[in-house]
Amino acid sequence: MKKRFFISLTLFYFGIIFSFAQIPQGYYDSAIGLYGTQLKTALYNIIKNHTVVSYNSLYTHYATTDNLKGDTVWDMYSIKSNGTANYYYRHGLNTCGSYNSEGDCYNREHSTPASWFNDASPMYSDLFNVYPTDGYVNNRRSNYPMAKVGNATWTSSNGSKLGTCITLGYSGTVFEPIDSFKGDFARSFLYMATRYENVVATWPSNSTEAAAVYAGNSGLAFKQWYIYLLLEWCKLDPVSQKEIDRNNAVYNIQNNRNPFIDHPEFAELIWGPYPATNDISKEKLFNVYTNADRSIVYVDLFSAENSKNYIYLYDISGRKVLSDIINNNKTELNIASLENGVYILAAFSADKVIFTYKIVK
Repeated sequence: MKKRFFISLTLFYFGIIFSFAQIPQGYYDSAIGLYGTQLKTALYNIIKNHTVVSYNSLYTHYATTDNLKGDTVWDMYSIKSNGTANYYYRHGLNTCGSYNSEGDCYNREHSTPASWFNDASPMYSDLFNVYPTDGYVNNRRSNYPMAKVGNATWTSSNGSKLGTCITLGYSGTVFEPIDSFKGDFARSFLYMATRYENVVATWPSNSTEAAAVYAGNSGLAFKQWYIYLLLEWCKLDPVSQKEIDRNNAVYNIQNNRNPFIDHPEFAELIWGPYPATNDISKEKLFNVYTNADRSIVYVDLFSAENSKNYIYLYDISGRKVLSDIINNNKTELNIASLENGVYILAAFSADKVIFTYKIVK
């Protein structure tokens, strides 16, 4: 009897790397083999109790965490996708007092707005949430959620937009950063929901904007429409060298890390979609199942695609443990020698499109 299992399906692009930064040895050991809210709680226990810095010290820290070039500020509200900007700020020299227009000065932007968590500490000065940004653009963003804008009512010099949300699930005013930084902000939101798992359930009561985003629980934390958006943005804008460097710099200051920069696959392992059926994907692209003792994983490909297709199996640390070529739209992987735990099954073809499944042995 074939025992079928299907955990989750999502799209990635070929070339994605599952583990990036200079992670201290053993840092994520307690998270290995977990998924869903159990993984999120394990990560919370790893990154909580960080060294809290003062809000006033952030400008000084930005010289290390957000340095672009020549001691200029890496401002995600003004830097364009090609790395240029209409204006640049020098660390410590162009900080805001008053301002009248874009390009006047920079200040400190809470990507998860401070009003959403009632200006509480330690969230208020957490470097993984507070970035240097143009003061005027920061003010225009206000405390609106970040999401997709339809018709923009205002656009910044780098293309960030303010307007009505066109993401299904919300119709209010939102702020949309440019594509180059959508993953940065999405991973910041995921970090905040994880680092502050102990209090995030209370945030919807602090503002109508927070109530639009958060579900009022400590588990998955977000409403479904926002989960879809954050996962989409993580895929659209994969982890960059800028994020890796910043993650390491913040770790040297706060003594904690953003897990979703170190291990981008954690986002899918926690918040990835779970289909109603355990047989075949909704798109009917793959059927994944095992033999009775779960020593063999079988993959059937339902596609007219004639190009060569491949299968890779990664462990939770991103290490490739098995690989094979799909012949005649079928393949099988012998996983008898693998330890019990969570694995990522990635199938891709010559056109570089990857379908990934989260499987549990």
